Amino acid sequence: MATVDIIIPVYNRAALVHEAIESALGEAADVIVVDDASTDGTWDSLRAYDGNPAVRRLRMPANGGQSAARNFGLDAATGTYVKFLDSDDILIPGHLGAEVRALETTGAAIAVAGWHADANGNTSTYDAPVFHNIVDDVLAGLAVPTSAALYIRHSEWRWDPALRKLDDWDYFCQAALGASRIVTVEGPTYTIREHGGARMTNTTMLANAREHHRILEKIEARLAADGQLTPARKRRLAQYFYKEMRVLSLHDRHAFDAAAVHIRELDRDFQPRDEEQQRMMRTLARIFGFPNAILLHTAIKRAVKREPR
Repeated sequence: MATVDIIIPVYNRAALVHEAIESALGEAADVIVVDDASTDGTWDSLRAYDGNPAVRRLRMPANGGQSAARNFGLDAATGTYVKFLDSDDILIPGHLGAEVRALETTGAAIAVAGWHADANGNTSTYDAPVFHNIVDDVLAGLAVPTSAALYIRHSEWRWDPALRKLDDWDYFCQAALGASRIVTVEGPTYTIREHGGARMTNTTMLANAREHHRILEKIEARLAADGQLTPARKRRLAQYFYKEMRVLSLHDRHAFDAAAVHIRELDRDFQPRDEEQQRMMRTLARIFGFPNAILLHTAIKRAVKREPR
């Protein structure tokens, strides 16, 4: 019978992590809790599970971030499948079994499901996407957040410790590009809980833009190495790189210039389309070229911001 390891990285969340653990134990899975060198008593609080054979608690030798902690947990995992759960989120009772059955009956490498998001007393529900052509679906932006997927445990699928915000997108994309099939399971599998404490994914717009481009570069390299980087996919990648160009123009001109060159390398006739919703910007790009259009927009934005009120 297939077994599941649920990996929970935690840092200074003694007040929340126990709820995450209890929700995982309710799914008859093994739980690996990785304490990322907490300083608030989280590690000591986890001793409450020392008598439970379904819970393994591990401690990082030094704080390395949630991705490093997840990799530490992966190295200890022995189950057929693995799910990742943030320490401030909870699994929805009974859904994990459906995900396991979906993988076992279809032979897929990844099962994706929906999720809830709780914020300020309001709950929003999101459905999981359906994957038909994995490569093109990934390039179209289809993905799920951290715990909305159950993965077959694969030694080559690793979390990138350099990423702090878009780490779950990166892991999903890299795993998806190595999967022959992704199956969608109806219903939500977990709840993302917003709260007053800091989330490990807090970051700036510039850091987010840089991570976005880093991940796209990894996808591009992967497709090129696999002989799957067709002209159509290069054009789509160019559109995806464009998505964060305004942020780079505001905060990192060197990165902006380099990205503009790379977009032209991917699509010499590039015009913003998929990731540009403003008709005015599309028009300016046709007239002046997309880099100049963005720089003009940035200059106007800065000038307006400097105007006295």
